[in-house]
Amino acid sequence: MLGAYNMTLDEAMLREQVFAQHQERREDAIGDRLWKPAKAISFLTGARYWTSAAGVWPVSISFFGFDHEVEVAKYLLAICGRAMEDGQRRIEKQHALINKARRRSHVLAYLDGMADTLHRRIQALKPKEPTGTGLIVLRDALIDAGLAAANIAIKDARVRPSRDFDPSYAAGALAAERVRLDRGVRGPENDSRNLLS
Repeated sequence: MLGAYNMTLDEAMLREQVFAQHQERREDAIGDRLWKPAKAISFLTGARYWTSAAGVWPVSISFFGFDHEVEVAKYLLAICGRAMEDGQRRIEKQHALINKARRRSHVLAYLDGMADTLHRRIQALKPKEPTGTGLIVLRDALIDAGLAAANIAIKDARVRPSRDFDPSYAAGALAAERVRLDRGVRGPENDSRNLLS
């Protein structure tokens, strides 16, 4: 069959892959920023992603793609969400004695700094695409067909500027630089509860 249709084994295996979808809902300030790392995760894994429109609660983040891509995307999103939760608890504790409005402003700026930095770090993990192969084009076409079959139309509309004017933004960015994106990959001895190195 491979010979009859001029297909390579890799192409045949690609066509046999199962599609998967993952959706996560959050009703908090982290969810309102988690789309930034999710966008970079989509770029890294190849899984398509979309999110609910700005101002819609709870915030919904979805991935669609080949099963292994969606599993990696889900895993990385969980790491980012957990790291941002840990960071939020720390910054809230640090600003516990100031009034609620100012504390919230610091927390949101901190989370923006984390989200923007996680986005940049995850995007930088992707190696340059190899040239001269049709598998990438085929892969994208198969995912497009899978989305169409599932009646999913993606519109990327969630854009909100970060609060990078607040000093807590830099603190959040620094915290995100220490997030272990390989948590659980190198073995249980490195898999501590705290996601920061």
